[in-house]
Amino acid sequence: MKNKEYNIVKNLFFSSISTLTTFFLFILLSFLGRVLGSEEYGVFTTALSIATIFEMFTDFGLRDISIRNVSREKEKTENYIGNLIVWKILLCAVIYLLMIIIVNLLGYEGRIKTIIYILTVSSFLKNMKYTFRIFFQAHDKFGWDTFLVVIERVSLLGFGLAALFKWRALLPFTICFASVRFIDFLLTMIVLRFKISPIKIRFNLRFMKRLQIEAFPLGLFFVILTLFSYIDTVMLSLMRTYGEVGLYNAAFKIYEGITIVPTIFWLVFLPRLSELYAANQDHHRGLAIRGVRYMFMTGLPTLTYGILFSGFLIQFFFKQEFHDAIITLQLLFVGIAFQYPNWMLNATLISMNKQKVMMMLGMVSLGLKIFLNLILIPIYGYNGSAVATVLSELILFSGLAVYLYRHRIKLPILEVTVRPVIASVIVFVLFKIFPMIPQIPMFVLTGILYFAALYLMKAFYPDEIETVVTHVKKFFNFTSRIKQPAED
Repeated sequence: MKNKEYNIVKNLFFSSISTLTTFFLFILLSFLGRVLGSEEYGVFTTALSIATIFEMFTDFGLRDISIRNVSREKEKTENYIGNLIVWKILLCAVIYLLMIIIVNLLGYEGRIKTIIYILTVSSFLKNMKYTFRIFFQAHDKFGWDTFLVVIERVSLLGFGLAALFKWRALLPFTICFASVRFIDFLLTMIVLRFKISPIKIRFNLRFMKRLQIEAFPLGLFFVILTLFSYIDTVMLSLMRTYGEVGLYNAAFKIYEGITIVPTIFWLVFLPRLSELYAANQDHHRGLAIRGVRYMFMTGLPTLTYGILFSGFLIQFFFKQEFHDAIITLQLLFVGIAFQYPNWMLNATLISMNKQKVMMMLGMVSLGLKIFLNLILIPIYGYNGSAVATVLSELILFSGLAVYLYRHRIKLPILEVTVRPVIASVIVFVLFKIFPMIPQIPMFVLTGILYFAALYLMKAFYPDEIETVVTHVKKFFNFTSRIKQPAED
């Protein structure tokens, strides 16, 4: 058990590094907005949103079902790799043709169609890479997974900025973006070959049919989740101007970037939850509740800081042209109170083989969001989309919590929220009482006070404190051993 706890802490560390490098992509897109303006930024983010929606149809749940299955039966790795390569290439070809037909039917003009075509190839390559990343995670090789992600993100940032400042045009930037993704995919397959398993092309139709049927409800859920995230942009592009799309996405990309935190926990907790559900359901239930508690402990202060720092974030990452996106960002941050725990609740359902439940709840929340967008966008524009996002996250959280409650995972909502709420209120009040203190020092100070307040209110379990202390000691012992030869 102690070894498993250590692996979770170690894997959280590696997963944090790889997921936090998503910030590099955000930096790249913020420079795109700064250099080319809100109109071109709106064009690119519209194309990227459409490409991302079609990308999800090339996976349809295979990635997450595979990580669950391979985590339980690692000896089947080679069979999964060989079959997934062939199946995903076939899916990509079919979906790409479908994308071309739909984009033309929607009536997008020539330039944006070209960018959509290129970014769709880029998104397919990213999806292929992410599918085969799961084998590093399932085999507990999060270090190599982190290495590959960091290489990808650093390359995108470096070459993307070079293309942006050299040509100051959207098309060359887009071509560079896709080229980096192609090279990165080849590197991933090479490392997979030498570190995990030989890559032998094979295609067992019966095996893939069974796997895809098993994955279908989960895949449909992730298609719904992707539509949930990007349908606003598509609807805004069809109902309003690209300038408004650019303003909305200035806020949404910040919001989306900050919500990478729950994906870190998702990547680490999902394999462990899957193992425990098959082996020990009491431990499974305990780990699921602990994960939701972590989500509230990180999500509620994020909401608080987000509302306080929205103006600073928009001004820092984008220029004055995007000032009107501040209120949009503040509205979106309210949704974090529900979006963070939703990730862990979904991971729990996947580990319980309840993909169909996720699919149905996701369809309800997506339908509500589309309905709200149709009503609110004509009246409030992009701020209406932000309100629709928050209300839809609330509905999804309610549905997930009620279902799990009826299946023996009773979330102690009051217990896991009261202390983070009190600590977050303390942070908010301190910001209002001492406005003369510069924001960055105040952010650091209140961050320390937030965790100190949680500690004093006994929000942390004893084993969590012990684990953190143990690994801090290991870190300092390691650094002292490094310094020792130099001192000698």
